[in-house]
Amino acid sequence: MADLLPLRFRMLHYISTVDKTCANDIMKALEPEYGTEKQFRKEVFVEHLLDLKANFVIDDNDVAIDDNGDLVVYYSINEEGLRLLKKYLPKSWSQKEADLSGGF
Repeated sequence: MADLLPLRFRMLHYISTVDKTCANDIMKALEPEYGTEKQFRKEVFVEHLLDLKANFVIDDNDVAIDDNGDLVVYYSINEEGLRLLKKYLPKSWSQKEADLSGGF
């Protein structure tokens, strides 16, 4: 995609497209767009998720232990996050979302 969103906002956008997701899943999904950037590190993604949660635009709703014994936290977008996306998502992205989902 030629017009990249700031990573944190793109993460919020991605979270809006799934029921629940974790840092690893988001990284896998966004790697084609952001994989070559210096900020493409798990620590950065986790920090962004914590900031989004602290700003009340996503909620943590599930936890699991992965094969390495690490805690995995799953997040979902909430009504405030959807409102934020609707208000600030660029028109080109809004149109793509509407085309994919039948309406945003």
